[in-house]
Amino acid sequence: MEWVAVNDMLAENITKLNYTFIPPGFRGDVRSVRLMQITLGQLVDALGEQSATAQGLNKVITTAEKLRNSPTHILYLLKDAKAKGGKGDVIGMLKVGRKHLFLFDEHDKVCEVEPLCVLDFFVLRDRQRHGYGKVLFDHMLQDMETSAHELAIDGPSPKMEQFLNKNYGIERLLRQNNNFAVAPQFFAGASEINAKSGRSTPVVAPALGRFAAPKPPSAIGMVIHGGGSYCEQESRNGYKSCRAMNLY
Repeated sequence: MEWVAVNDMLAENITKLNYTFIPPGFRGDVRSVRLMQITLGQLVDALGEQSATAQGLNKVITTAEKLRNSPTHILYLLKDAKAKGGKGDVIGMLKVGRKHLFLFDEHDKVCEVEPLCVLDFFVLRDRQRHGYGKVLFDHMLQDMETSAHELAIDGPSPKMEQFLNKNYGIERLLRQNNNFAVAPQFFAGASEINAKSGRSTPVVAPALGRFAAPKPPSAIGMVIHGGGSYCEQESRNGYKSCRAMNLY
């Protein structure tokens, strides 16, 4: 079967993909678009499988099909235009999306917010330790007009914590019982984070205990419809283990 070269599909070094699965600037007839989507889908699936393997997960987090079915998710792809004899190759990916979460600060106050979340992050093994991860992460922060302190990270590994500490001055993360983690500074800007999400909802009744707060249906995070932002004093009873994230 004929395949489309990476440089013919992805015009920029970093491409922003959404559920339409059509890279910005790509032009062609119905047949060429379909061929491009098949080729790109296989590349994304391969990256997702490698990311899951590197993280020791029993299921793949990022696939072309999942992206097509997730209108709120964004996938950034990093390419090396000189690879494969000048045809180009995709060497890294970063998936983000907003989630409706209940998060606890250092004083056991629970806040209902809808932050931008890092859902998957991977660079090919032979391209690690060359700064590609930071290039990709910085691009996402600039494009989304946010900072590392405003992000919620899904299942951060020690390597992710080192990455955030080295590059963004985040010395530690507050791990939550829903598999996410945030910087302590996150809560200082919680209202601004909700403003960025564009969500405006009524205040909900306070929970009677920490685990009365809604819990995530999966390891990826939790999506709870309705509700707004509030803070109530709660007791902290522990954490669920977080999945590892491969970071470069």
